[in-house]
Amino acid sequence: QNFVICDKCRTIVIYKSSTGTGGLKKHLASCDKNTLSNATQSTITTYYTTSKPSIIPEKIKKEVTNAYLEFIALDGRPFEIVSRIGFKNMLETVFKAGKITANSQSTEISDLLPHPTTVSRKIDQVYSFRKKQLNEWCKPINSYVVCGATVREIDENFYLHSFSLGCKPYTPANQTAPNVRKFIDDLLLDYGLSLNTNSFIVTDNEPKMLAALRGANRVGCSDHYINKALEHAFTSPKSNCVEVIQVFDIVRSLVENFRRCHRQIKLSRKLQTFSVTRFSGAYYMLNVFNITYNELVDAFSGSHYNDFESLDKDLLYHFCEFLRSFDEVITTLSEETQPTLHKVIPLRCFLINHCTPKPDDISGMMKIKLFLQERIMDKWPIQSEHLLATLLHPRLRDFSGDQALKDRAIELLQSSISSSADSSSNNTSSCNSSLSSSVDNSITPKKTNILSLCYDKPRAIKPALDEIMLWLQSDFSKDFINDDLLLFWRRDKDDFPSIAKIARKVLAIPVANTSVERLFSSTKITIGDRRTRLGAAKIDKRMFLQKNLIPLKNMFDSKNVLTTNELKRKPDNIHEQDDDSDHYASKKLKVIEIDEYMFSSDDCENDDYESEKENW
Repeated sequence: QNFVICDKCRTIVIYKSSTGTGGLKKHLASCDKNTLSNATQSTITTYYTTSKPSIIPEKIKKEVTNAYLEFIALDGRPFEIVSRIGFKNMLETVFKAGKITANSQSTEISDLLPHPTTVSRKIDQVYSFRKKQLNEWCKPINSYVVCGATVREIDENFYLHSFSLGCKPYTPANQTAPNVRKFIDDLLLDYGLSLNTNSFIVTDNEPKMLAALRGANRVGCSDHYINKALEHAFTSPKSNCVEVIQVFDIVRSLVENFRRCHRQIKLSRKLQTFSVTRFSGAYYMLNVFNITYNELVDAFSGSHYNDFESLDKDLLYHFCEFLRSFDEVITTLSEETQPTLHKVIPLRCFLINHCTPKPDDISGMMKIKLFLQERIMDKWPIQSEHLLATLLHPRLRDFSGDQALKDRAIELLQSSISSSADSSSNNTSSCNSSLSSSVDNSITPKKTNILSLCYDKPRAIKPALDEIMLWLQSDFSKDFINDDLLLFWRRDKDDFPSIAKIARKVLAIPVANTSVERLFSSTKITIGDRRTRLGAAKIDKRMFLQKNLIPLKNMFDSKNVLTTNELKRKPDNIHEQDDDSDHYASKKLKVIEIDEYMFSSDDCENDDYESEKENW
């Protein structure tokens, strides 16, 4: 059976094929006398689709394929754009519009498509709308982690939420520590956040960042520690890795020469250049060169051929195999959808053991292993958050037999639970005192029982030692599957309530700030040769929507599209100076990556837009 709805009173009426629209006609006759309230009005909440798969004629599928091929050929789009969610959403919307306008004879596709200027203005409106939603999400959270320009939090049901705060241009005059700190504080203040005792920030480990974030709960980027150790091994004479540095310099020179000659098409793999800021950059360059070594035999001439012949092929091969483990560790620590902080201590121990020299190692490999082993132990510190996160993992609680680390972690957990209990007690006391201050002091409450004056005083909340002992003695070997730590705590949070509060705070801390590096990569793709006029403010808005649009839709929207009431069109005179105007035609946007912030040479206007009324 189907349903129809009355346009006047919005009443839902059953429609049957046997009776036709007779039921609606009867309702219309008494519609004016209908007094049904909205509270008793039934609504349709679930829609069911047919269980039979739709059969699309082969001819139509071929026409769609040919049209898609022409689209990527004429507009220069990548092949994989068909698999992207934004492209699919647009096609679904156009498909629905086609169904609605199927009976119209005069509708053209150009009538449905917006003008580029309209799209540019709509970005400003959608950005303002979604930013307000993110502000609403930020208001109630107490503990959160700032990773570069990304904020992360685990909610009470142990779901991890991560949102990008944008890609702001760095406007201070210089990069001194006070200016960097002010830039960070202003960025967080825009969303009502701050670097307080309940928040953490993850950054790289440069001296400038250490000075800027002095006094804050800073966690060092583990990927940055590893990458810096490898960089010093390849480039610093103090590493004493002469053979490895020689191989690295030769390969780097040959790759740069080969890429300048534009002969990449002759190889099965594209040679990769070395980048200091790219994690595992040295491994990617050396590994691809090692794979294509036989294809490069006749590719060089002159002095470059002599360098190629002098290359120690065996050392290159063993070096690539050795670096593979470092790349796997960096990839594992760069996961963004699951907690990773508990992986630092075991993977750090794994790399230290991996760098232990073996009797059959050649001279060059033995030197670099000793250097990296010492570098990791000295320059990659174990912080309190690493110890807590490892102890909160049901399969890593024993710290691989390291009793000293385990004892430190237990002390930290006891202290954290005690601090959390004291904080809750203080909040309760302040609440009670504020309530009592509003009561008239002249009124003395009557004692119902004199014996109550002799009762024991309420006991202070103590650390849940029994809960910690229960956690350490419990066996989770059969219950913990697929290393899904969030799923584990979602299920067992009621069994360990005090520890679960600490887990929510600590497990939200990421190991590395790779989310910021990926944001820079997306920005680089956005700023192409065709978009040199794109203003820095518009870039920030596009990056914000690219990273946050889908999670904010899932969190706030009851539908997948915005209604016209939520996004009102504004008068054209408000947007006379748009970010894509000719004002930027004479300036080429220069983007410089320094630490984890974006700097721009353009000064952008801050347009003031009208606020919309949203019903979330």
